[in-house]
Amino acid sequence: MARTNFKHWIQAARPWTLGVAISPVLLGTTIAWSEGGIRWLAALSALLGGILIQIGTNLANDYFDYKKGADSGTRIGPQRVTQAGLIKPETVRNGFIACFGLAFLIGIYLVYLGGMPIVTIGLLSLLLGVIYTGGPFPLAYHGLAELPAFLFFGPIASATTTYVQTGDWSPASIVAGFSAGFFSMALLAINNLRDFEEDRKAGKNTLIAIFGRGFGVYEYALAVLAATLAPLALIILKPDHAVVGMTALTALMTVLPIRKADRFVEPIELISVLKMTSKLQAIFTVTFIIFWLV
Repeated sequence: MARTNFKHWIQAARPWTLGVAISPVLLGTTIAWSEGGIRWLAALSALLGGILIQIGTNLANDYFDYKKGADSGTRIGPQRVTQAGLIKPETVRNGFIACFGLAFLIGIYLVYLGGMPIVTIGLLSLLLGVIYTGGPFPLAYHGLAELPAFLFFGPIASATTTYVQTGDWSPASIVAGFSAGFFSMALLAINNLRDFEEDRKAGKNTLIAIFGRGFGVYEYALAVLAATLAPLALIILKPDHAVVGMTALTALMTVLPIRKADRFVEPIELISVLKMTSKLQAIFTVTFIIFWLV
């Protein structure tokens, strides 16, 4: 029974989404290496904190969507543990509280390194993790999820990671974070595109539920293209690392997922696009690191 429960917790954590938390920390740490040196404990703390916030947000999403009736037996996407009865709602609630609590404790060390800016960013990150689908005005239910997803899993996460290691806010880290942020938006878009008809029925007014399928395809395409092409800006900003612009070649890998997103017939087909996008972010991140260090 314990083994089954553990598998259910892994399922609830949605490991395929953790790239959005890992990528900006790796990008920020890579840039810190060339702008003052890596502080490994700070980098590890930022990584664990980001992962815990992402898992906590996933659990909160699972819990609050169930409570609001947005998850039903007809949902196309990956199975939600609360709706499926695999884990009790109050246990999932306690799970996201525990994740946010651990992230808060890790954040104390980062505050020691970075001061008040980290206090503000950390508390906002935790708050947004809850009000994404919870609270009296859940962002995802009012078409307001994209901007915080972009900022807090993009330039803010990347630049903060560099800052706690070097003591400086790096423009290069901010630009690199744009890629991570756009990937976060792309993953959000493909999820919302898959679920937009069910979301409409449940009153979950994502941007795609409001504006329709065509908007969702364009949102995804623009986000994934912007994610892969953003390093071109570093050719001008950091000419000594101009070779990192070669990372934009990963834009060629967006053709297939964009085509599949545009031509899908059944929403279940978009699960493969979600996986392709996650893999693309991993490939992009590794490629960026290699070219930056060359």
